[in-house]
Amino acid sequence: MSFGKMLNYFLITIFLVIAVFAIFFVRSCNKGELYQAGSGVGSLVDIDNEKYQSRYLEKYTDSFFKYYPQYKPSAEQLININSREDILNLTNIYFADHPREIYGVQWDGTGFISVRSAFDCERNTSIVENVRQGAAVTETEKDRMTKRFRTEVLDKIDALIAKSKDSSIAIWKSSF
Repeated sequence: MSFGKMLNYFLITIFLVIAVFAIFFVRSCNKGELYQAGSGVGSLVDIDNEKYQSRYLEKYTDSFFKYYPQYKPSAEQLININSREDILNLTNIYFADHPREIYGVQWDGTGFISVRSAFDCERNTSIVENVRQGAAVTETEKDRMTKRFRTEVLDKIDALIAKSKDSSIAIWKSSF
């Protein structure tokens, strides 16, 4: 085989690799059929700027449920939820007041507290945000969920930690 033929085969191979890469890249963007941002396991609401470290917030959820049992969802309520607790180790929190909802909360791992799933008990439907399916949660709704979670759950857990033996070591320390 001559050097010219080997060079032609090499160039054709390089061209095909680049063409295949370009096709997959284009398909992966925006309305492609492959990966698309927002199509995986995401967060509905992210909460940051907490006084206490997230591992202590998670640690005190048992105490929270002990003092506020109305926030613990029943086994019957959890049957209808199609969430990702097993994958992400989420804590389910039930809100009995209108709108009745269950939030799946991930306390640690993302750098902030994340409401990774939510279920509207009144409509018997999941609250999801998925770009592919055109499902979006409005900023007003996200703000409502954030405020609800902060005032009804985080403020109460913060008060429990403040009264505990962990209060001084659980505070976020600035690295600056």
